[in-house]
Amino acid sequence: MKQSIRLQLSALVLILAGLVCCKTPDPAPDNVVQRQDTLTITRVRAIDSTPVPASIQITDAGSEGIFKLNVADQSSADNTGIILVTKNGYRYKRDFQGAANLLWFGVKESDADIGPALETAISATGNIFIPDGKYTQLTPVYLASNLTLRANAGKVLITLPKSYVSLSSPVDPSIQLKNILVDGLTWNVTSTESSLRGPIYIDGPTVSDLTIQNCTSTDGAAKDSTNWLTLKIQAGKTATNIVVKNNTIQARRMACEIFNHDNYNIYAGKNITVSGNTFYNCHFGLSLSGPLSQLTVDNNYIKNCSLYGIEIAGAAQNVTITNNRFEGTFDKFLEGSNDGDGNGSIVGGMIVTGNSTVGLCQGGMQFYNGGAMQFSKNNFQMTGMLELLHSTSGGTFTENTIVSSSNKAIICDNTPNNTFSGNTISNKPNSENQATFMSYGSKATNNVLTKNKLIQGSGGKPYDAVLGGSCLASLNYDEAGNPIP
Repeated sequence: MKQSIRLQLSALVLILAGLVCCKTPDPAPDNVVQRQDTLTITRVRAIDSTPVPASIQITDAGSEGIFKLNVADQSSADNTGIILVTKNGYRYKRDFQGAANLLWFGVKESDADIGPALETAISATGNIFIPDGKYTQLTPVYLASNLTLRANAGKVLITLPKSYVSLSSPVDPSIQLKNILVDGLTWNVTSTESSLRGPIYIDGPTVSDLTIQNCTSTDGAAKDSTNWLTLKIQAGKTATNIVVKNNTIQARRMACEIFNHDNYNIYAGKNITVSGNTFYNCHFGLSLSGPLSQLTVDNNYIKNCSLYGIEIAGAAQNVTITNNRFEGTFDKFLEGSNDGDGNGSIVGGMIVTGNSTVGLCQGGMQFYNGGAMQFSKNNFQMTGMLELLHSTSGGTFTENTIVSSSNKAIICDNTPNNTFSGNTISNKPNSENQATFMSYGSKATNNVLTKNKLIQGSGGKPYDAVLGGSCLASLNYDEAGNPIP
Protein backbone atom coordinates (compact mmCIF):
# COMPACT_ATOMS: atom_id res chain seq x y z
CA MET A 1 0.00 0.00 0.00
CA LYS A 2 1.32 3.35 -0.91
CA GLN A 3 2.33 5.74 1.88
CA SER A 4 -0.22 8.39 0.75
CA ILE A 5 -3.10 5.91 0.95
CA ARG A 6 -2.02 4.87 4.45
CA LEU A 7 -2.02 8.52 5.52
CA GLN A 8 -5.51 9.09 4.06
CA LEU A 9 -6.90 6.02 5.84
CA SER A 10 -5.31 7.14 9.10
CA ALA A 11 -6.89 10.59 8.78
CA LEU A 12 -10.31 9.04 8.09
CA VAL A 13 -10.01 6.86 11.18
CA LEU A 14 -9.16 9.89 13.30
CA ILE A 15 -12.16 11.85 11.93
CA LEU A 16 -14.57 9.00 12.65
CA ALA A 17 -13.15 8.60 16.13
CA GLY A 18 -13.65 12.31 16.75
CA LEU A 19 -17.28 12.17 15.63
CA VAL A 20 -17.93 9.29 17.95
CA CYS A 21 -16.40 11.19 20.87
CA CYS A 22 -18.50 14.32 20.14
CA LYS A 23 -21.82 12.45 20.04
CA THR A 24 -23.80 12.51 23.28
CA PRO A 25 -23.64 8.94 24.52
CA ASP A 26 -26.84 7.00 24.83
CA PRO A 27 -27.62 6.00 28.40
CA ALA A 28 -26.31 2.67 29.39
CA PRO A 29 -29.18 0.18 29.49
CA ASP A 30 -28.80 -0.33 33.21
CA ASN A 31 -28.87 3.44 33.99
CA VAL A 32 -32.53 3.99 32.97
CA VAL A 33 -35.54 1.89 33.71
CA GLN A 34 -38.68 2.31 31.62
CA ARG A 35 -41.13 3.08 34.36
CA GLN A 36 -42.86 6.05 35.95
CA ASP A 37 -42.23 6.70 39.64
CA THR A 38 -44.42 8.83 41.90
CA LEU A 39 -42.24 11.18 43.94
CA THR A 40 -42.02 14.56 45.60
CA ILE A 41 -39.70 17.25 44.24
CA THR A 42 -37.41 16.76 47.25
CA ARG A 43 -37.08 13.03 46.58
CA VAL A 44 -36.33 13.63 42.89
CA ARG A 45 -33.52 15.97 43.78
CA ALA A 46 -32.13 13.42 46.22
CA ILE A 47 -31.70 10.67 43.59
CA ASP A 48 -28.01 9.70 43.54
CA SER A 49 -28.00 6.17 42.16
CA THR A 50 -29.01 4.29 39.03
CA PRO A 51 -31.11 3.08 37.40
CA VAL A 52 -33.33 6.19 37.27
CA PRO A 53 -36.94 6.10 36.06
CA ALA A 54 -37.79 7.31 32.54
CA SER A 55 -40.53 9.54 33.95
CA ILE A 56 -41.76 10.85 37.28
CA GLN A 57 -45.15 11.93 38.52
CA ILE A 58 -44.74 14.83 40.95
CA THR A 59 -47.18 14.91 43.86
CA ASP A 60 -46.35 18.28 45.54
CA ALA A 61 -49.47 20.41 45.92
CA GLY A 62 -49.58 23.02 43.17
CA SER A 63 -46.69 21.41 41.29
CA GLU A 64 -48.36 18.18 40.20
CA GLY A 65 -47.40 16.88 36.80
CA ILE A 66 -45.33 14.47 34.71
CA PHE A 67 -41.60 15.02 34.20
CA LYS A 68 -39.70 13.03 31.58
CA LEU A 69 -36.01 12.20 31.67
CA ASN A 70 -33.89 14.11 29.16
CA VAL A 71 -30.53 12.37 29.02
CA ALA A 72 -29.24 14.74 26.31
CA ASP A 73 -29.56 17.74 28.64
CA GLN A 74 -26.49 18.06 30.81
CA SER A 75 -26.59 21.79 31.60
CA SER A 76 -30.08 23.15 32.37
CA ALA A 77 -30.51 24.58 35.83
CA ASP A 78 -33.12 23.32 38.25
CA ASN A 79 -35.94 25.91 38.27
CA THR A 80 -38.53 23.88 40.22
CA GLY A 81 -41.29 24.52 37.69
CA ILE A 82 -40.07 22.99 34.44
CA ILE A 83 -36.64 21.43 35.10
CA LEU A 84 -35.67 19.21 38.04
CA VAL A 85 -32.09 18.01 38.52
CA THR A 86 -31.15 14.92 40.53
CA LYS A 87 -28.18 14.74 42.84
CA ASN A 88 -26.32 12.58 40.33
CA GLY A 89 -26.97 15.04 37.49
CA TYR A 90 -29.96 13.66 35.58
CA ARG A 91 -32.47 16.22 34.31
CA TYR A 92 -36.23 15.82 34.14
CA LYS A 93 -38.36 18.18 32.05
CA ARG A 94 -42.04 18.80 32.70
CA ASP A 95 -44.34 17.42 30.00
CA PHE A 96 -46.96 20.11 29.32
CA GLN A 97 -48.59 22.23 26.66
CA GLY A 98 -49.77 25.83 26.81
CA ALA A 99 -48.98 28.13 29.69
CA ALA A 100 -46.78 27.27 32.66
CA ASN A 101 -48.50 27.72 36.02
CA LEU A 102 -46.64 30.07 38.35
CA LEU A 103 -47.42 27.72 41.26
CA TRP A 104 -45.12 25.17 39.64
CA PHE A 105 -42.22 27.41 40.60
CA GLY A 106 -43.00 27.14 44.29
CA VAL A 107 -45.09 30.30 44.62
CA LYS A 108 -47.61 30.48 47.47
CA GLU A 109 -49.99 33.25 48.47
CA SER A 110 -48.21 33.40 51.84
CA ASP A 111 -44.83 34.23 50.24
CA ALA A 112 -43.27 37.49 51.39
CA ASP A 113 -42.08 38.19 47.82
CA ILE A 114 -43.12 36.43 44.62
CA GLY A 115 -40.62 38.50 42.62
CA PRO A 116 -37.73 35.99 42.52
CA ALA A 117 -39.99 33.06 41.57
CA LEU A 118 -41.72 35.09 38.87
CA GLU A 119 -38.32 36.13 37.53
CA THR A 120 -37.29 32.46 37.42
CA ALA A 121 -40.48 31.57 35.58
CA ILE A 122 -39.95 34.27 32.95
CA SER A 123 -36.39 33.01 32.43
CA ALA A 124 -37.69 29.46 32.03
CA THR A 125 -40.62 29.91 29.64
CA GLY A 126 -42.40 32.50 27.54
CA ASN A 127 -45.97 31.65 28.55
CA ILE A 128 -46.99 32.00 32.21
CA PHE A 129 -50.36 31.84 33.95
CA ILE A 130 -50.76 33.32 37.45
CA PRO A 131 -53.50 31.46 39.36
CA ASP A 132 -56.24 33.30 41.22
CA GLY A 133 -55.06 34.66 44.55
CA LYS A 134 -53.54 37.50 46.54
CA TYR A 135 -49.77 37.90 46.31
CA THR A 136 -47.07 40.22 47.63
CA GLN A 137 -44.16 41.48 45.53
CA LEU A 138 -41.16 43.32 46.97
CA THR A 139 -38.65 43.13 44.12
CA PRO A 140 -39.15 44.12 40.47
CA VAL A 141 -39.27 41.51 37.72
CA TYR A 142 -37.60 42.07 34.35
CA LEU A 143 -39.67 41.61 31.22
CA ALA A 144 -38.36 39.53 28.34
CA SER A 145 -39.21 39.19 24.67
CA ASN A 146 -41.73 36.63 23.45
CA LEU A 147 -43.53 36.64 26.79
CA THR A 148 -47.17 36.12 27.68
CA LEU A 149 -48.02 36.85 31.31
CA ARG A 150 -51.67 36.18 31.96
CA ALA A 151 -54.19 35.98 34.81
CA ASN A 152 -57.95 35.79 35.09
CA ALA A 153 -58.97 39.45 35.06
CA GLY A 154 -59.86 40.67 38.53
CA LYS A 155 -58.83 37.41 40.20
CA VAL A 156 -55.13 38.07 40.86
CA LEU A 157 -54.08 40.87 43.21
CA ILE A 158 -50.40 41.79 43.54
CA THR A 159 -49.67 44.17 46.41
CA LEU A 160 -46.54 46.31 46.16
CA PRO A 161 -45.67 47.43 49.72
CA LYS A 162 -42.03 48.28 49.03
CA SER A 163 -41.15 48.68 45.35
CA TYR A 164 -43.45 50.67 43.11
CA VAL A 165 -42.31 48.59 40.13
CA SER A 166 -43.75 45.16 39.41
CA LEU A 167 -42.65 44.67 35.78
CA SER A 168 -39.57 46.46 34.47
CA SER A 169 -37.42 46.61 31.37
CA PRO A 170 -34.05 44.83 31.49
CA VAL A 171 -31.20 46.67 33.20
CA ASP A 172 -29.22 46.51 29.94
CA PRO A 173 -30.97 48.88 27.48
CA SER A 174 -29.45 47.04 24.52
CA ILE A 175 -31.80 44.11 25.19
CA GLN A 176 -34.84 44.64 22.99
CA LEU A 177 -38.37 43.88 24.13
CA LYS A 178 -40.72 42.44 21.52
CA ASN A 179 -43.85 40.31 21.35
CA ILE A 180 -45.06 40.82 24.94
CA LEU A 181 -48.58 40.38 26.31
CA VAL A 182 -49.54 41.33 29.87
CA ASP A 183 -53.15 40.35 30.49
CA GLY A 184 -55.47 40.45 33.49
CA LEU A 185 -53.18 41.45 36.40
CA THR A 186 -54.26 43.68 39.27
CA TRP A 187 -51.91 45.78 41.41
CA ASN A 188 -52.36 47.63 44.68
CA VAL A 189 -49.45 49.99 45.32
CA THR A 190 -48.95 50.77 49.02
CA SER A 191 -45.23 51.59 49.03
CA THR A 192 -43.97 54.39 51.24
CA GLU A 193 -40.65 54.74 49.41
CA SER A 194 -39.93 57.78 47.26
CA SER A 195 -40.27 57.16 43.53
CA LEU A 196 -42.03 58.41 40.41
CA ARG A 197 -42.09 54.94 38.88
CA GLY A 198 -45.07 52.60 38.90
CA PRO A 199 -46.17 48.98 38.33
CA ILE A 200 -45.06 48.79 34.67
CA TYR A 201 -41.91 50.77 34.01
CA ILE A 202 -40.07 50.51 30.68
CA ASP A 203 -37.15 52.86 30.20
CA GLY A 204 -34.31 52.17 27.78
CA PRO A 205 -34.82 49.41 25.24
CA THR A 206 -36.36 49.36 21.81
CA VAL A 207 -39.91 48.02 22.24
CA SER A 208 -42.21 46.47 19.65
CA ASP A 209 -45.48 44.57 19.69
CA LEU A 210 -46.33 45.22 23.34
CA THR A 211 -49.93 44.72 24.50
CA ILE A 212 -51.17 45.45 28.02
CA GLN A 213 -54.84 44.62 28.54
CA ASN A 214 -57.55 43.82 31.08
CA CYS A 215 -55.42 45.00 34.01
CA THR A 216 -56.38 47.00 37.10
CA SER A 217 -54.26 49.14 39.38
CA THR A 218 -54.65 51.57 42.27
CA ASP A 219 -52.02 53.53 44.19
CA GLY A 220 -54.20 55.64 46.45
CA ALA A 221 -52.47 54.26 49.55
CA ALA A 222 -48.97 54.94 48.22
CA LYS A 223 -46.76 57.76 49.46
CA ASP A 224 -45.49 59.18 46.20
CA SER A 225 -47.01 60.39 42.96
CA THR A 226 -46.60 57.51 40.51
CA ASN A 227 -47.58 56.37 37.05
CA TRP A 228 -49.19 53.03 36.31
CA LEU A 229 -47.55 52.57 32.90
CA THR A 230 -44.41 54.43 31.86
CA LEU A 231 -42.83 53.83 28.46
CA LYS A 232 -39.87 56.11 27.82
CA ILE A 233 -38.21 56.00 24.40
CA GLN A 234 -34.52 56.66 24.90
CA ALA A 235 -32.21 58.31 22.35
CA GLY A 236 -31.56 55.98 19.44
CA LYS A 237 -34.42 53.64 20.41
CA THR A 238 -37.93 53.12 19.04
CA ALA A 239 -41.35 51.95 20.20
CA THR A 240 -43.78 50.47 17.66
CA ASN A 241 -47.10 48.64 17.77
CA ILE A 242 -47.98 49.49 21.38
CA VAL A 243 -51.51 48.60 22.55
CA VAL A 244 -52.98 49.59 25.92
CA LYS A 245 -56.61 48.46 26.13
CA ASN A 246 -59.45 47.59 28.50
CA ASN A 247 -57.57 48.52 31.69
CA THR A 248 -59.06 50.23 34.77
CA ILE A 249 -56.46 52.44 36.40
CA GLN A 250 -56.17 54.94 39.24
CA ALA A 251 -52.74 56.55 39.51
CA ARG A 252 -51.64 59.50 41.57
CA ARG A 253 -49.59 61.00 38.73
CA MET A 254 -50.40 59.47 35.31
CA ALA A 255 -52.31 56.34 34.41
CA CYS A 256 -50.47 55.97 31.10
CA GLU A 257 -47.43 57.94 29.92
CA ILE A 258 -45.65 57.17 26.66
CA PHE A 259 -43.05 59.73 25.63
CA ASN A 260 -40.22 60.42 23.22
CA HIS A 261 -38.24 63.41 24.45
CA ASP A 262 -34.70 62.30 23.56
CA ASN A 263 -35.02 61.80 19.78
CA TYR A 264 -35.20 65.37 18.50
CA ASN A 265 -37.16 65.63 15.25
CA ILE A 266 -37.33 61.83 14.97
CA TYR A 267 -40.72 60.13 15.17
CA ALA A 268 -39.41 57.19 17.15
CA GLY A 269 -42.79 56.11 18.53
CA LYS A 270 -45.27 54.75 15.97
CA ASN A 271 -48.60 52.97 15.88
CA ILE A 272 -49.68 53.48 19.48
CA THR A 273 -53.26 52.61 20.48
CA VAL A 274 -54.89 53.41 23.81
CA SER A 275 -58.49 52.19 23.82
CA GLY A 276 -61.32 50.99 26.03
CA ASN A 277 -59.61 52.03 29.28
CA THR A 278 -60.98 53.66 32.42
CA PHE A 279 -58.55 56.19 33.91
CA TYR A 280 -59.67 58.00 37.06
CA ASN A 281 -58.45 60.10 39.98
CA CYS A 282 -55.07 60.92 38.37
CA HIS A 283 -53.21 64.14 37.64
CA PHE A 284 -53.09 63.05 33.98
CA GLY A 285 -55.22 60.24 32.62
CA LEU A 286 -53.21 59.73 29.44
CA SER A 287 -50.15 61.53 28.09
CA LEU A 288 -48.59 60.78 24.69
CA SER A 289 -45.72 63.20 24.34
CA GLY A 290 -42.89 64.05 21.96
CA PRO A 291 -42.49 63.22 18.25
CA LEU A 292 -44.93 60.30 17.89
CA SER A 293 -46.93 59.13 14.90
CA GLN A 294 -50.06 57.07 14.23
CA LEU A 295 -51.73 57.60 17.58
CA THR A 296 -55.21 56.22 18.23
CA VAL A 297 -57.02 57.18 21.43
CA ASP A 298 -60.46 55.60 21.31
CA ASN A 299 -63.39 54.80 23.58
CA ASN A 300 -61.72 55.60 26.89
CA TYR A 301 -63.63 56.75 29.98
CA ILE A 302 -61.69 59.36 31.90
CA LYS A 303 -62.84 60.81 35.21
CA ASN A 304 -61.52 63.37 37.70
CA CYS A 305 -57.99 64.09 36.47
CA SER A 306 -56.82 67.28 38.18
CA LEU A 307 -54.68 68.46 35.25
CA TYR A 308 -55.40 66.77 31.91
CA GLY A 309 -57.65 63.90 30.88
CA ILE A 310 -56.03 63.24 27.50
CA GLU A 311 -52.83 65.08 26.57
CA ILE A 312 -51.22 64.88 23.14
CA ALA A 313 -47.99 66.87 23.36
CA GLY A 314 -44.92 67.59 21.29
CA ALA A 315 -45.82 67.78 17.59
CA ALA A 316 -47.46 64.40 17.19
CA GLN A 317 -48.55 63.28 13.71
CA ASN A 318 -51.56 61.31 12.50
CA VAL A 319 -53.54 61.58 15.74
CA THR A 320 -57.08 60.21 16.06
CA ILE A 321 -59.09 60.91 19.21
CA THR A 322 -62.52 59.27 19.00
CA ASN A 323 -65.47 58.23 21.17
CA ASN A 324 -63.90 59.11 24.52
CA ARG A 325 -66.03 60.14 27.50
CA PHE A 326 -65.04 62.61 30.20
CA GLU A 327 -66.65 63.06 33.59
CA GLY A 328 -65.93 65.12 36.67
CA THR A 329 -63.24 67.69 37.35
CA PHE A 330 -60.24 68.62 35.20
CA ASP A 331 -58.13 71.62 34.35
CA LYS A 332 -58.34 70.58 30.69
CA PHE A 333 -60.02 67.30 29.88
CA LEU A 334 -58.62 67.38 26.34
CA GLU A 335 -55.25 68.98 25.64
CA GLY A 336 -53.08 69.13 22.54
CA SER A 337 -49.95 71.09 23.34
CA ASN A 338 -46.27 71.45 22.53
CA ASP A 339 -43.40 70.67 24.89
CA GLY A 340 -41.64 74.01 24.97
CA ASP A 341 -41.23 74.97 21.32
CA GLY A 342 -42.24 71.50 20.16
CA ASN A 343 -40.23 68.99 18.17
CA GLY A 344 -40.41 68.14 14.49
CA SER A 345 -43.22 69.40 12.29
CA ILE A 346 -46.95 68.90 12.23
CA VAL A 347 -48.33 66.95 9.29
CA GLY A 348 -52.06 67.07 8.62
CA GLY A 349 -54.19 67.61 11.68
CA MET A 350 -55.77 65.85 14.61
CA ILE A 351 -59.02 63.98 14.04
CA VAL A 352 -61.27 64.56 17.04
CA THR A 353 -64.72 63.04 16.64
CA GLY A 354 -67.51 61.41 18.62
CA ASN A 355 -66.20 62.45 22.04
CA SER A 356 -68.48 63.61 24.84
CA THR A 357 -68.82 64.66 28.44
CA VAL A 358 -70.95 62.85 31.00
CA GLY A 359 -73.03 65.61 32.54
CA LEU A 360 -71.28 68.93 33.15
CA CYS A 361 -67.48 68.69 33.17
CA GLN A 362 -65.40 71.09 35.21
CA GLY A 363 -62.67 72.32 32.85
CA GLY A 364 -62.24 72.86 29.13
CA MET A 365 -60.23 71.98 26.02
CA GLN A 366 -57.08 73.47 24.56
CA PHE A 367 -55.23 72.73 21.32
CA TYR A 368 -51.80 74.21 20.63
CA ASN A 369 -50.75 71.82 17.89
CA GLY A 370 -53.98 70.59 16.38
CA GLY A 371 -52.90 71.48 12.86
CA ALA A 372 -55.72 71.43 10.30
CA MET A 373 -58.08 69.66 12.68
CA GLN A 374 -61.13 67.62 11.77
CA PHE A 375 -63.30 68.25 14.82
CA SER A 376 -66.77 66.77 14.40
CA LYS A 377 -69.79 65.24 16.12
CA ASN A 378 -68.47 65.95 19.62
CA ASN A 379 -70.85 66.79 22.48
CA PHE A 380 -69.35 68.76 25.36
CA GLN A 381 -70.93 70.46 28.36
CA MET A 382 -68.20 72.21 30.33
CA THR A 383 -67.31 75.12 32.55
CA GLY A 384 -64.28 76.04 30.41
CA MET A 385 -63.92 76.91 26.76
CA LEU A 386 -62.52 75.45 23.56
CA GLU A 387 -59.22 77.30 22.98
CA LEU A 388 -57.40 77.07 19.65
CA LEU A 389 -53.87 78.47 19.74
CA HIS A 390 -50.66 78.73 17.71
CA SER A 391 -50.43 75.97 15.08
CA THR A 392 -54.10 74.96 15.23
CA SER A 393 -55.15 76.50 11.93
CA GLY A 394 -57.03 75.56 8.78
CA GLY A 395 -59.29 73.15 10.65
CA THR A 396 -62.93 72.21 10.13
CA PHE A 397 -65.34 72.11 13.09
CA THR A 398 -68.69 70.57 12.14
CA GLU A 399 -71.81 69.15 13.81
CA ASN A 400 -70.56 69.66 17.36
CA THR A 401 -72.52 70.66 20.44
CA ILE A 402 -70.40 72.84 22.70
CA VAL A 403 -72.07 74.26 25.78
CA SER A 404 -69.87 76.34 28.09
CA SER A 405 -70.44 78.42 31.19
CA SER A 406 -67.34 80.50 30.39
CA ASN A 407 -67.59 84.05 29.05
CA LYS A 408 -66.45 82.58 25.71
CA ALA A 409 -67.42 79.15 24.42
CA ILE A 410 -64.79 79.10 21.63
CA ILE A 411 -61.76 81.32 21.07
CA CYS A 412 -59.39 81.31 18.10
CA ASP A 413 -56.36 82.85 19.77
CA ASN A 414 -54.05 83.99 16.93
CA THR A 415 -55.12 80.99 14.85
CA PRO A 416 -56.37 81.58 11.27
CA ASN A 417 -58.47 79.90 8.60
CA ASN A 418 -60.64 77.68 10.78
CA THR A 419 -64.18 76.92 9.60
CA PHE A 420 -67.12 76.34 11.97
CA SER A 421 -70.25 74.95 10.34
CA GLY A 422 -73.41 73.22 11.53
CA ASN A 423 -72.55 73.45 15.23
CA THR A 424 -74.55 74.34 18.32
CA ILE A 425 -72.36 76.74 20.30
CA SER A 426 -73.62 78.09 23.58
CA ASN A 427 -72.44 79.93 26.62
CA LYS A 428 -75.93 80.71 27.82
CA PRO A 429 -75.10 79.59 31.40
CA ASN A 430 -72.62 82.49 31.68
CA SER A 431 -74.02 85.66 33.26
CA GLU A 432 -71.25 87.94 31.94
CA ASN A 433 -70.87 86.87 28.35
CA GLN A 434 -68.06 88.46 26.37
CA ALA A 435 -68.72 86.61 23.10
CA THR A 436 -69.96 83.11 22.40
CA PHE A 437 -67.34 82.85 19.61
CA MET A 438 -64.23 85.04 19.37
CA SER A 439 -61.36 85.57 16.93
CA TYR A 440 -58.60 87.11 19.01
CA GLY A 441 -55.34 88.69 17.84
CA SER A 442 -53.75 89.84 14.61
CA LYS A 443 -53.07 86.29 13.43
CA ALA A 444 -56.67 85.15 13.99
CA THR A 445 -57.80 86.01 10.46
CA ASN A 446 -60.28 84.45 8.06
CA ASN A 447 -62.04 82.31 10.63
CA VAL A 448 -65.39 81.32 9.10
CA LEU A 449 -68.57 80.97 11.13
CA THR A 450 -71.53 79.73 9.08
CA LYS A 451 -74.85 77.92 9.62
CA ASN A 452 -74.32 77.54 13.38
CA LYS A 453 -76.81 77.87 16.21
CA LEU A 454 -75.30 80.48 18.54
CA ILE A 455 -76.82 80.73 22.00
CA GLN A 456 -75.27 83.58 23.93
CA GLY A 457 -75.21 84.34 27.62
CA SER A 458 -76.43 87.56 29.17
CA GLY A 459 -74.91 90.60 27.48
CA GLY A 460 -71.99 90.44 25.11
CA LYS A 461 -72.20 89.24 21.53
CA PRO A 462 -72.86 85.98 19.71
CA TYR A 463 -69.50 86.46 17.93
CA ASP A 464 -66.71 88.98 17.93
CA ALA A 465 -63.25 89.69 16.46
CA VAL A 466 -60.79 91.81 18.44
CA LEU A 467 -57.18 93.04 18.32
CA GLY A 468 -56.84 92.49 14.58
CA GLY A 469 -58.74 89.22 14.31
CA SER A 470 -61.45 88.63 11.73
CA CYS A 471 -64.58 86.50 11.63
CA LEU A 472 -66.49 85.82 8.43
CA ALA A 473 -70.02 85.13 9.74
CA SER A 474 -73.03 84.12 7.67
CA LEU A 475 -76.31 82.23 7.97
CA ASN A 476 -76.01 81.75 11.73
CA TYR A 477 -79.11 81.77 13.92
CA ASP A 478 -80.08 82.07 17.55
CA GLU A 479 -81.82 79.72 19.97
CA ALA A 480 -85.24 80.55 18.56
CA GLY A 481 -84.09 80.04 14.97
CA ASN A 482 -83.86 83.73 14.15
CA PRO A 483 -81.04 84.82 11.81
CA ILE A 484 -78.08 86.52 13.44
CA PRO A 485 -76.88 89.51 11.43
